[in-house]
Amino acid sequence: MQAYSSSGDYIEILDKFDALPGIQALKKAAIERCGIQAGMSILDDGCGAGLETVRLARSVGSTAKVTGLNASEAFIAEARRRADGLGLPIEYLEGDAHRLPFRDDSFDLSRPERLFLYLRDPVKALAELVRVTKSRSVVYLIELDFDTVTINVDDRDLVRKILHFDCDHDTRNGWIGRGLLSLLKASGLTDVEVQTGVVVFEPHSFSPYFLEIGRSAFQNHVISANERQRWQGEINRLLDRDELFCTITYFLVIGRLEA
Repeated sequence: MQAYSSSGDYIEILDKFDALPGIQALKKAAIERCGIQAGMSILDDGCGAGLETVRLARSVGSTAKVTGLNASEAFIAEARRRADGLGLPIEYLEGDAHRLPFRDDSFDLSRPERLFLYLRDPVKALAELVRVTKSRSVVYLIELDFDTVTINVDDRDLVRKILHFDCDHDTRNGWIGRGLLSLLKASGLTDVEVQTGVVVFEPHSFSPYFLEIGRSAFQNHVISANERQRWQGEINRLLDRDELFCTITYFLVIGRLEA
C-alpha cells in the first residue's frame, strides 16, 4: 500500500490489518486445516514484525522451532524486539524469499502471508518453499487480490480508474490472489484447497490508502485535478458521516507435498 512509505508506518498498518476479523478468521482456519501441533518446525516466510510468528510459536510449544524470515532489517529488528522476553522458540533471520537460507526438507510447515504480492518471481519463491518443506507436509499462503477492492464512492468511472490503476501499476502482483490455485498446482503440490474471506477495512485507519491511490493516479495522469478533488471530497464526506465502507478479498490456499 503506497500510503505507508516508512517501515514504522507500515508496521503500524500491518498491526491493524492483523486485528481485522476477516483476517483473523482465515488465520484460524489455516491453523485448524493444516493440523498445526506441538513440536512442529515452521517457517514464517516474509514474517513482517512477527505477529503470526509469535502466534504460531505459542501453538507449537517449547520443543518446536518457528523461524521468521524477512528481507527488511527494520522488520526483523522490530520482530526481535517484540519477541524478547516471551520465552518462545523463535528465530528471526534476514533473507531473500527467492533464495531461502535453509537446507532441503527443513520444515514441517511453511507459510507466507501478504508476501507474494510484492515478489519479482512468485514461481521461484514458491519452489523455494517447496524445497525447504518436508515430504507429506504442508505449504499454505494467505494473499489478497487488489482487483477485489471495493469502496462506496458513487462515481463508478472514477472508482474504476483509480482502483484499476492501483492494481495494475502501483502493485507488483495485484492479481496474485486469483492466481494461487494454479501456482500451487504447477509447483507440484497436491490436495490444493482454497478458502476466501472478504475483509472489511476500518475506515479511519485505511482511508489514507484510498486518498494516496487517488494522488498516485493523478500524478500519473490517469485522473484530472478535478477528479482527484472529487475523490478526496467524497471520501472525507463519507468519513465525516461515518459511512465509508471499503473491502478487499483475501485467499487462503493450502497444498501438500507428496511422499
